[in-house]
Amino acid sequence: MKRQSLFLALLVLPLLACGGVDVPSEEVAPEAEVGSVQSQLQPNWASCSGDMDCDSNRCGCNGGTTRVCLPSSAYPKQCANWTACSNDSHCTSNWCGCNGGQVMVCLPNTNYPKYCT
Repeated sequence: MKRQSLFLALLVLPLLACGGVDVPSEEVAPEAEVGSVQSQLQPNWASCSGDMDCDSNRCGCNGGTTRVCLPSSAYPKQCANWTACSNDSHCTSNWCGCNGGQVMVCLPNTNYPKYCT
């Protein structure tokens, strides 16, 4: 029995080291479609970072603090205070900045400075 195991090991190891055995194409499962835009789009209420991530083409906070795919324009994109933003229109306060820090967030009002360090 040990001889058979040794023989199999000596037979299989070189095949593994060389990249395995060629498998005829009919035995290989078909590959998933690569680069399909449709398969990458998120459904409503799924996490997103921009409009192009969503099936609805609308990403926002709906007044909350988490960016999600919104079902329609009836849901506002603006985010609550201290949520990450890149411009004023992303915020319910219409005031996006760093407040002297390093990360741009929705600031509560114009009393908070926009400058970043």
